[in-house]
Amino acid sequence: MSNSMAAGARVAVAIGVVKWVLIGLAMVAAGVSILLTLVDPTSEYTVAAGIAGALGCVVWSLFVWVLFGWFEHTLSALVAIARNTGQQLPVSYDVPPAAYEQRRG
Repeated sequence: MSNSMAAGARVAVAIGVVKWVLIGLAMVAAGVSILLTLVDPTSEYTVAAGIAGALGCVVWSLFVWVLFGWFEHTLSALVAIARNTGQQLPVSYDVPPAAYEQRRG
């Protein structure tokens, strides 16, 4: 595997890691939002804001999962295509003469 293919594979893995870190942070934020709402529900607006914040985090994590997953998959597919595409030999125009053109000895 060439250096550019290995670099592409490393970037795809890094995109996957960033994707899961962002999703994890969004889930932590959703959990904190729900816990803060449960610990101190001072008004209905606080409860509604906590639930809206949690739902926003879930929607954000789905968006990140789809977008970064697409980036990761596309780059991985391009690396696989490059890895499986061998070097093609140059076209040779040296054609042997036809049988009827060959001289008999």
